[in-house]
Amino acid sequence: MPTIGTHIDQREYYQNSGTEPRSDNWGTYQYMLLQDIINNFLLTYVGDDKVINKVDRNEVIFHAKRGLQELHYDALREIRGFEVEIPATLKVHLPHDFVSAVKVSYVGDKGLTYEIKQNFNTATPKSYLQDNTPFKNILMDNDDNALTGTPVIEQNWRDAKSGKVSEPENNLVGKRFGMDTASASSNGSYVLDKNQGYILFSSDLSDKNIIIEYVSDGMYGLADNEIKIHKLAETFMYDYMVSNVLKQKFGVQEYIVRRAQKQALASLRNAKIRLSSITIGDLTRILRGRDKWIK
Repeated sequence: MPTIGTHIDQREYYQNSGTEPRSDNWGTYQYMLLQDIINNFLLTYVGDDKVINKVDRNEVIFHAKRGLQELHYDALREIRGFEVEIPATLKVHLPHDFVSAVKVSYVGDKGLTYEIKQNFNTATPKSYLQDNTPFKNILMDNDDNALTGTPVIEQNWRDAKSGKVSEPENNLVGKRFGMDTASASSNGSYVLDKNQGYILFSSDLSDKNIIIEYVSDGMYGLADNEIKIHKLAETFMYDYMVSNVLKQKFGVQEYIVRRAQKQALASLRNAKIRLSSITIGDLTRILRGRDKWIK
């Protein structure tokens, strides 16, 4: 049994500080700071007797952040999410660090989530205001900029639940005849408008709590001493930075650059495998029902 009081850091990690738990450090051991990655790289990979004899710190910081972005897009996939109640406008703004949507769902009465499908049969264009003349001229402001308003699509979506807008007869999505299995769902739908930065939900989802899960680059609004990198991807960060620094340096032989690039690709594959967290127990549970007889 370990001696009580010898591990001060562990006691501060697990126990409360005053009346509030020290949750700010929970789970942090699995990460490294970007600042530490940069310092380790300059100390270990740069020197007179090494392939990279000299490099500016700002250049290293640039390649380190680019490598972190590639990790988040391809290997890390550390999904962020937030819950919000759909307002009367049926529009929810995208998060400030949104890069790509992963899953959108609503919360049921029992705490379960139900996935909402994206609707590809509609769009969210800009709507320009027009006058009442037969030519329907677009209205301009004093700076000759076109005036915009609420698109008819958004208005029809809001009025669909109240019955003000009737469904067209040729709309057979989700019906028995001509059913599109990709969009056949009773959980509602949404339209993603990346340019204007919001998600428009169907009217049957009004007043529901929805969860938006998305991929971020992990760097928005954070300093170098706040950006975290998973330790299982540390080797890839070093190999990625080496390959890109060598590619930009003058006079480096091509075979050295290619060797560094191959090493970076191999490290990326290893990082994917390590971060996938696939275990034998998970595979067993997934494949356990494959041999069941269907009567």
